[in-house]
Amino acid sequence: MTNISVAPKTKYGYHDFYFRLILSLIAAHFIVAFGETESFFEMLLSWDYYRSLLYSAVIAFMLVSIVYLVTIKLDRRYDWNKHPAKRVGLQLALALVLPAILAFLLATLYFRLFDIDIFVTRYLTYDYPVILLMLLLVNVYYVAFYFYRQWKTVRENLSNMPAGVERPSKDVIMTSKADKVIPIAVRDICYFYHLGELNMLRTFQKEDVIVDYSLDELEKILPPMDFFRVNRQFIVNRRSCEKYALLSYGKLELYVTPVFNSPVIISQKRAPEFKKWLDR
Repeated sequence: MTNISVAPKTKYGYHDFYFRLILSLIAAHFIVAFGETESFFEMLLSWDYYRSLLYSAVIAFMLVSIVYLVTIKLDRRYDWNKHPAKRVGLQLALALVLPAILAFLLATLYFRLFDIDIFVTRYLTYDYPVILLMLLLVNVYYVAFYFYRQWKTVRENLSNMPAGVERPSKDVIMTSKADKVIPIAVRDICYFYHLGELNMLRTFQKEDVIVDYSLDELEKILPPMDFFRVNRQFIVNRRSCEKYALLSYGKLELYVTPVFNSPVIISQKRAPEFKKWLDR
């Protein structure tokens, strides 16, 4: 049987130039305005505001771009899944601590241009914490976006799999009985069904137990060559299918073993797909 790998191929680059630019302008405004007594409209009439805003925005954009470039390099060499410990350390050192030090040095240079000692200003009290917060948020954004992109790629690969190709599936299903959690081998399950508010399975030994998954989740993790979702309330194992009868309007009634306590009806829409699946 043909197998296909669904491990996502990592895409490098985030294409977020405008995001970094807008974030830099917003951060620059907070850096300039934080701790000032003038209102926003009063600052708009001050040339010093625009001069400070421009310089702060340039520094902020440089810093977030460094985080961006470092993150791309690390994505290529130290995958979060393969090297988690090393990646955390390098991300913190190169994409947080290093830009934070650079921010302090650039700010010091800026104040020296105007013959001002940075330590007698309010920069370290008001402005620098804003920069540190910005750097932290940018790092969190890239980490979150990285895992979101992996999840999206895996989901697309699964949905685009051709017929007859098995998805990654579980060999064991966790079930609940009384106060115990019991693993049951997939090969021992004849069908899953919805009962009231519960999702259940029945084994070939005619044992019924509660399943800790929804039928939608089960449909994704069960081997598709062995299990088929016949309707919203029922997923059947091929080995459990005994026969089916033709009903009106192209519907089918499926007979399973062990016998289910109510008719298993397959809709006209699902019937052709079920026949093809059963005939494989």
